[in-house]
Amino acid sequence: TLLYTIKFETMSNATNETIEFLVPEAEIFLGTLTLLCFLIGAPGNLLAAIYFVQEHLSNARNLKKLYFTELYICMTTVDFILTATLFPIFENYFTTTRQGQLFNNEGFCIIWGALWEIAPCISVFLVGILSISRMLILVKPMQALNPKHLRCIIGGYSLYHVIVRMTLWFVDRDPTGTSKISYTPTAGYCYFSPLESSLWKFNAYHAGVVLGLVIIPIALSFFISLLKLRESSTSTTTGGNSFSRAAQRQATMTIVIVTLVYLVCNLPVFMNYIFYTHIIVTDNEQWEKYYKTYSGPFWGHYVWNLSYCVLVALNAAANPIVFYLRMKQFRDFIKAITPTKNSISHARATHMPGKTVVTELTSSSF
Repeated sequence: TLLYTIKFETMSNATNETIEFLVPEAEIFLGTLTLLCFLIGAPGNLLAAIYFVQEHLSNARNLKKLYFTELYICMTTVDFILTATLFPIFENYFTTTRQGQLFNNEGFCIIWGALWEIAPCISVFLVGILSISRMLILVKPMQALNPKHLRCIIGGYSLYHVIVRMTLWFVDRDPTGTSKISYTPTAGYCYFSPLESSLWKFNAYHAGVVLGLVIIPIALSFFISLLKLRESSTSTTTGGNSFSRAAQRQATMTIVIVTLVYLVCNLPVFMNYIFYTHIIVTDNEQWEKYYKTYSGPFWGHYVWNLSYCVLVALNAAANPIVFYLRMKQFRDFIKAITPTKNSISHARATHMPGKTVVTELTSSSF
């Protein structure tokens, strides 16, 4: 049937059809947007990961802080990978015909496609753990969070995705010799698509769950956390350590904002996968006309690219901005490694010819 026919487009037979439906202004805008995500997200997440590693080392005896710093380290590392590998996306957009050289290289396409089959799934999963963990603390303040359990959960989930991808890769038959990770100008990125209809259907269901339906428990934990925050704000005058309570509230608000950014960026992804999965499940004549609409110019050339790449990039690039705005220690960390006018002029003065100046470097000099 139409649903299970996999068509692998090549640069030669699909480019002319793709150009007909592309909007040059939209391509330039999306290229600029993904370029900004690359320029902000890659260094921002790298610096955030370094900061959280330092925090992790300095809080070796506090299990709760260890738990969340390890979680933040994993999040920023995955987000760094996602934002640092955006360069073939904006290269594609800036051609305005999606004829980028990187995705047209088979070896690069396979590596990039395999990486992006797994990394977005892990990124979403980590946001889910973050939001649900904070909700559990709000609901049960004495709840113990063990970093060892966290490592097992994240490691197990990552291994699960690797096994699923490798199984699909080796079980799927490919008598034609066509690469299973291919680039199509219509989609605008490299992706994996099994050739056998049963495996293709499983792959679609799997993506719908791990990238689409996962938004439901994350949204529930988000709203429960908001309710608990509201309750705590009405009882701030009733005993206890006010400083500790304020710190907990600050940390919770940061996680709530991170979760809100995820929900905003991934709601269109959720709707896209719900629509797509419904089409696959029904698979009848009534829905065939909707499938044709879904595969039309707009859906085919922009919706998948937006939901699979652009919104994921926006989410990953926004997180270090949230950390900077919400975490004073992270701001201090950035300021400490960022040269200021005073530190630059001070450095020049110490290297003036004919003068010897003895100085003492302190953290305030940076």
